[in-house]
Amino acid sequence: MKNLFKYLGGDKNIWVLSIVLGILSVVSVFSFIPILVKTKEMSYSYLFFKHLILLGLGFVIMYIVHKIPVRVFSKLSKILFYISIVLLVLTMFMGESVNGADRWLKIPFLPFSFQTSDFAKLALVIYLARQLVKREKDFNDFNTVFKYILLPTGLTMFLILPSNLSTAVLIGLLAFVMMIMAKFPFKWIFLSMGGVTLIFSLLLLVSSAYPEALPRVDTWRSRIVNAFADEGEVDPNKNMQVNNALAAIKNGAVPKGPGNGVLKQYIPEAYADFYFAALIEEGGLLMAVVVIMLYMWLFYRIIKTSIGAKSEFATYLAVGIGVMMMSQVMVNMMVSTKLMPVTGQNMPLLSMGGTSAWFTCIAFGIVLSISREQMKEKKSDKPDNELNTITETQNAIA
Repeated sequence: MKNLFKYLGGDKNIWVLSIVLGILSVVSVFSFIPILVKTKEMSYSYLFFKHLILLGLGFVIMYIVHKIPVRVFSKLSKILFYISIVLLVLTMFMGESVNGADRWLKIPFLPFSFQTSDFAKLALVIYLARQLVKREKDFNDFNTVFKYILLPTGLTMFLILPSNLSTAVLIGLLAFVMMIMAKFPFKWIFLSMGGVTLIFSLLLLVSSAYPEALPRVDTWRSRIVNAFADEGEVDPNKNMQVNNALAAIKNGAVPKGPGNGVLKQYIPEAYADFYFAALIEEGGLLMAVVVIMLYMWLFYRIIKTSIGAKSEFATYLAVGIGVMMMSQVMVNMMVSTKLMPVTGQNMPLLSMGGTSAWFTCIAFGIVLSISREQMKEKKSDKPDNELNTITETQNAIA
């Protein structure tokens, strides 16, 4: 293990936690895919090795990214943001549909697709971290704030909104947290929240007259109604995923053991959006607590890295990545336990998310790059500190 860590820079805790989550993912996903095997008519071995290869490539990407200096991400922030906007627009017109939502874009010359919202979310975090530092002295100038902070955030949200409401909302919350960290004026935050609410309300009015403008509005409405209605008021077939997820959690009172879950075969997204429910059925409450503690520990290490960062850009960036990770975790758990309407958010590094694991690994690689630079600075400062101590001692003796 010591030999391995020679080549892995940055916070060793983040490396260990990421590897542990990856190993757990490989084991659990293999157990949670029987419904995918049945509906897609794919073999266990194909799905298993595909997930294993994608996850392995993700860790390779994480290693490469953690070697890149943080200042590079600052310089590339605008380019990455512009690319994300182009990809989101392309997805609206050329995206592949999954569960009625055009969220996926085909990677040329490769047998993979990816959710452009995953890339856009990370690109916006990097962009906002840069702009919140660069425009700090102009926070009271509305034109500057609107052009460089509020408009890019709103544009990203509304390009994602038609196909993925939950991700659009999470992006808004993520931007809100980063703005609070940067001591962004509350008057602009409240103004932007009012503007977003107004525009969203207008879009709903337009969709009621022209349903084709936002075809997923009926889906959002039915999911919200089903989530908060009494059991007798909702058609069981419409709430099948949630009911089976709750039954799986109840079944987990007596853990069924790896591979022995029953209800995972009746939850269409047991390996992704309802991962937490399938996990409890087979691993019980203890396994659920273990997974929660792993994520909490990882979040703590990311926040600790942000606190120790030498630049405000690195601080905001690490906080944004930590909040991005934990928001996905919380949504997955809350959906599985019917604490919020059904929506699609993976458990980072655990769910069978395909290329989404790559963007998680890139995000963690960026945090590792920040912590790696911190450790380098500490090592370079150490000889100087020791020399100063020796000099002070000699002076005291003299």
